[in-house]
Parts: sequence; structure tokens; C-alpha cells
Amino acid sequence: MKQDSTRNAAYTVDCEDYVHVIKFNPFDSGDACSLTAYGGNNYVVVGTCRFQEEDAEVEGMQYKTLRTFCHGIRVDAIARSPETRLDALPPQIRFCTAASDRKLRLFTSDLQDKNEHKKGQ
Repeated sequence: MKQDSTRNAAYTVDCEDYVHVIKFNPFDSGDACSLTAYGGNNYVVVGTCRFQEEDAEVEGMQYKTLRTFCHGIRVDAIARSPETRLDALPPQIRFCTAASDRKLRLFTSDLQDKNEHKKGQ
């Protein structure tokens, strides 16, 4: 992770494409890291980040991608479910997205074998 030297406590994460929306998980996910999701033209990337302001052992910021989900269209909004837990066995990731096609998409994953995607009619 690179620290932006022009601003205090600003960090950047390299992404493969444009980022149109980002969402930090407002709920306790059972892990010391902050759970994030960002959406681009055709995908949603779920990851964790830990900041030096929260953990003295971290230098700057640590970011880790957990899973990339194919979305098929530009992501305009992301909402997290309070059911998302990283400390569960297996872990449970659940979020909903919205796009310009006026359809909601619900994603559920155990970060292993189970990856479900349901699209509204």
C-alpha cells in the first residue's frame, strides 16, 4: 500500500479498472480488519483493510482481497448485510448491489466453494 504524501493519512490501493463505488462495512464482521467492497464496470471486489491508526503493528495500511465477484454491468451502489461474519465457520459474506438496469443483485459467499448470485426480475 502506498501512502499519499500530499495528504495526511491517505492511502491508495491499486485496482485493475475504474472504481465507481466503495463501501466500508458498518457492522461488526467479527474480525479486527475493516471489511470493504468496491464496484467497477463489471465486478465487485470484497476485501479487508487494517490501518496503522487502529493497529500499532501495521505500517500505513494493509489491504487484502478476499473475493472478486462478476457483476456483468457497472456497479452503482453496494449495501452490506449485517449477516456478514468473518469469524463464522465457514465465513459468510452477503451484500446487495444496484445498477442502471434497475435490478438488485444479492451475492452470498463462504469465501470457499459457495458463491451465490441472485438477480431481481
